[in-house]
Amino acid sequence: MRIKKWVAIAAASLLALGTMAGCGDSGSTGGDGGDATLTIGMANLSLGGDYFEGMDKAVKARGAELGFTVVSSNADGDANKLLTDVENLVAQGVDGIIISGAWLNDFPEALAAASDANIPVVLVDRLTSTKNYTAWIGPENERMGKEVGEYLVSQLPNGGTAVIIRGGPEDNTIGIARTAGVTAAFTAAGITIELATDFGGWNAQDGKTAMENMMAKLPQIDVVFCENDDMCLGAKTAAADAGKTNIIFGGIDGSASALAAIADAASEYKYVATGYNDPNVIGTKGVDVMKQILDGETVAQDQPIDSPLITAANVADFI
Repeated sequence: MRIKKWVAIAAASLLALGTMAGCGDSGSTGGDGGDATLTIGMANLSLGGDYFEGMDKAVKARGAELGFTVVSSNADGDANKLLTDVENLVAQGVDGIIISGAWLNDFPEALAAASDANIPVVLVDRLTSTKNYTAWIGPENERMGKEVGEYLVSQLPNGGTAVIIRGGPEDNTIGIARTAGVTAAFTAAGITIELATDFGGWNAQDGKTAMENMMAKLPQIDVVFCENDDMCLGAKTAAADAGKTNIIFGGIDGSASALAAIADAASEYKYVATGYNDPNVIGTKGVDVMKQILDGETVAQDQPIDSPLITAANVADFI
């Protein structure tokens, strides 16, 4: 498990807020029981991949620390099931609901189900266009993209050609924001931009395929940006398989594998930057904000997290 120095400091300051209680998957009660125990639901669109699974684990862990019973559900990528899961949590009489909407741009029916029952909702990671929620915790995706793009530009004193690999689908607002940020940085520096013809599907294998197709199409690629680290690690593998050592790579999320790649100064295949977007930080803060709400405090509706740029200069602080 990765220990981030600045996260550890923040976590230590929060430790006195609560006592231990149990948590469980959908349908479990957890905890030690008792009339004073509050229950929060964690409705996940998907638990596929380390990022979303990590978010769910962080919510359960922090909920236990603060004395909540946590009831978790997994919609397996089905938007209709996410709505059903939220409706089931409402029917169970939970005190609050945290929703991880993954790649869904909006889920107004689920938000309405909670709102109609006067149950507060905290969104983690995914910000919806429907404002019918109590609070949102997540990254500023366009800013992260721009910062990664500016660093990549700094590593290309002679300019060059950039490939951008998107996660998809076309209307994914998280991906749109990240690509908008990096595009602004590349355009300002006069970098030639080529959008990959294939979506990378937010995973390494599809990112590898997208990169293979772009290498077949373009005679020269100098830099690759992907909307998340998994795709870029796949793209880096494709370049390594082709023996192309002159390409630099950058992504977003700060995954463990990306951090290891950035720290590997001896590698011929340079993964040079990522934007920090840790599900542990987001999930933990989501529960903390839910506690504030349930304690009767007034909270800001939109609360972006700190998402620093990670390069070789500071990667040791995040491993």
